Amino acid sequence: MKRTYFIFIISLLLVSSNIQAQDAEYIIQKNDTLWGISGSNLEDPFLWPKLWSVNPHIVNPDLIHPGGRIVIPSREILLQQELPTVDKKLSSVKKLKAPDIKVNSFAAEAIEEKHRKYLIDKNLYISTGWISEDSPAVGKIIAESSGREIAGKGDIVYLNISTKEILSRSGLDDKASLIVFQNKPSKNRFYAIKNIKVVKHPLTGKILGHLIRLAGILEIIGIDNNTPKAKIITSFEDIQVGDGLLPYRDMEPPLVPDIIRTPKAEGYIVESSSTYELSGENNIVFLDKGQNDGLLNGDVFSVFSGSPIEKVIGKIQIISLQPTTSSAVILNSTDEVTIGTKWGYKSL
Repeated sequence: MKRTYFIFIISLLLVSSNIQAQDAEYIIQKNDTLWGISGSNLEDPFLWPKLWSVNPHIVNPDLIHPGGRIVIPSREILLQQELPTVDKKLSSVKKLKAPDIKVNSFAAEAIEEKHRKYLIDKNLYISTGWISEDSPAVGKIIAESSGREIAGKGDIVYLNISTKEILSRSGLDDKASLIVFQNKPSKNRFYAIKNIKVVKHPLTGKILGHLIRLAGILEIIGIDNNTPKAKIITSFEDIQVGDGLLPYRDMEPPLVPDIIRTPKAEGYIVESSSTYELSGENNIVFLDKGQNDGLLNGDVFSVFSGSPIEKVIGKIQIISLQPTTSSAVILNSTDEVTIGTKWGYKSL
């Protein structure tokens, strides 16, 4: 009898363990992104490539539709998952078992026809920012409607920006009345931007520019007492009173090139998107070379350890270009990548 009872208890524990190990199934909601789903369900938005890799029915990570279903393994399982590199097809990547989900064949064929594979998730690409030679802000957020210092999606904020700037973006001339604008608001959008810090070269000390990060997207909805007011329609992080404004333009991440280059260029990592000195796989770093130096989006370079012996510790890939600087994603690394780390064209 004792032996039977013991076996029964062991069986219950195994069943409980299997239930806990099951992957969660998530129904995609309106405005969802893999970046956002990873952040809310896995507490780490940078796990989105691994989440994508275990959902093979998602052909394009930027094209997920409300009502679709995805599997979300545990954070621990995803951390052990092998991450696909840009020069491997998704079909060759080791994947976890995913649920049998039917995909609209017409939509899938249309996506395949376009053959659009991006170097990086769109929201991550937009929110990462860049190094600007000067501050590009054309105005700033001066107040939140309820008096708070921090705002998020759906909140109303007030702006300090010239009426001329608003009217020109509305398609109205300088003589147009503010009343006309208030009664017929158009799709006037701006990015909320953060001027994070002045970036200096870690070796020479030369000022390279300002690290600019996009915090969200605002849409002007009217004017109160001659002060433009806007609704936050997208937020990548907390938007604060004092954040700057930048005219909106649609930003698409670069496509994976047909040929991956490694040109003869070299330099140093000068900043990290996290503003911490240590960076790991999938994080974004900024380089001291750019478009003027012949770099192209998609170029792949090695990164090297310092003294006493210089050796390859990983790979980075260019995802965004400025004239004299660029940003890159860390594809893989065997050690922490720090500000001041050397990068170049030696192969792994």
